[in-house]
Amino acid sequence: MASSKVLIIGCGVAGPVIAMLLKQKGYNPIIFERAETQEDIGASLMIAPNGLKVLDLVGDVSRRLLENGPNVEWMLEYKADGKALGSSDIPGRGVDLYKKPAVGIKRTLVASWLRDMAKENGIELREGWSLEGIDETDNEVTAHFNGGRSETGAFFIGCDGLRATSRKLLLARRGISDGLPRFTGIVQINGMGPTPASFRGKPALRNWYGVGMNIVCYPITHEHTSWGMSLAEDTGKEASWGLYDSETRQAILSRLVERLRSEGWDNDVVELVGGAQRLIKYGLFDRPPIEAEQWYNSRCVMIGDAVHPMSVHVGQGANQACEDAYYLSQQLPAYDPAGLSTARLTDAFSTYAHQQQPHVEMVAKSARQQGAIRVVPAERREERDELVRRTMADKQGLQAKYDAVFTKPF
Repeated sequence: MASSKVLIIGCGVAGPVIAMLLKQKGYNPIIFERAETQEDIGASLMIAPNGLKVLDLVGDVSRRLLENGPNVEWMLEYKADGKALGSSDIPGRGVDLYKKPAVGIKRTLVASWLRDMAKENGIELREGWSLEGIDETDNEVTAHFNGGRSETGAFFIGCDGLRATSRKLLLARRGISDGLPRFTGIVQINGMGPTPASFRGKPALRNWYGVGMNIVCYPITHEHTSWGMSLAEDTGKEASWGLYDSETRQAILSRLVERLRSEGWDNDVVELVGGAQRLIKYGLFDRPPIEAEQWYNSRCVMIGDAVHPMSVHVGQGANQACEDAYYLSQQLPAYDPAGLSTARLTDAFSTYAHQQQPHVEMVAKSARQQGAIRVVPAERREERDELVRRTMADKQGLQAKYDAVFTKPF
């Protein structure tokens, strides 16, 4: 009898989702996570309709999200001083247009939900297992981990995130060096805190555009809002997701508030930033896309940030990972005790990769463009503001942009 084991590397969002989808097809997935325990790190994410459609295939995630916080109903764009540049009610029509709403949530909370759901579905999670190597034969794949440990299964899925070991190993098998990421000149500061009184009753994705700085926010509970500040700096470090201690956080917030006030930013923004109870900072780096043929190798394949890391500016990282999981699971046959040939498996991987790669590259390109639009010097500020105004006024064009992403994957 052929092995039903599937070796899944990483227990963020993509890992548990693909594990549960494959469990439904009769496989026995095992998730390997390099962290010893789940820590309270990172910022937030927006679960958009395309991602939520997939998440609801593995559990009642919509209900949990809407119990935790409100769905986003508006997209509101402002100059730094609070003067309106445009608005759209498309997010509030998400259920009618795309079957699901868009809802913000703390990243570690949704990750813990998915982790617990996987365990409840009988999926084994091995924590503290750090991937070090991969061996393949015609019938199976063996993953090697720290401490001399290993496990063998029918096939392997790498979904170990931004700095994926699986990506480096699979590219190396093709004689390709992953190379170093390029710093974009933009750093991101993320905070979470109480929702300003003026925002309550109108849950929205809000954007403010200043000189060398952009601030976006959205609700993540019924009482709290997450915000992200993108600003131009000469150097940056890749995300480690660790939180600042209380003393460092207050020192950074004091400097930010002083800058916002001196530059005449909206009082609501000053209140939002100054009230942050959590804070992290990291540089935004760009990695060149890899071709669809490089997404897989014989009995190994990658999904999510491991294969297509993208900028935060369109909030699609986790959602595209969910799409990957769906498309990959659709191509894989149900478990057959007679076995799954490498040729059949590689064909499934190839079909998934060629189906998804052009789309995620379009989304990643859009994210890079948004970063360039949002953070501009003083001499380009008026041009940028006018571009935002025209974009928001073009209702058909805006609808088409939403449709291109949110109508997927089904």
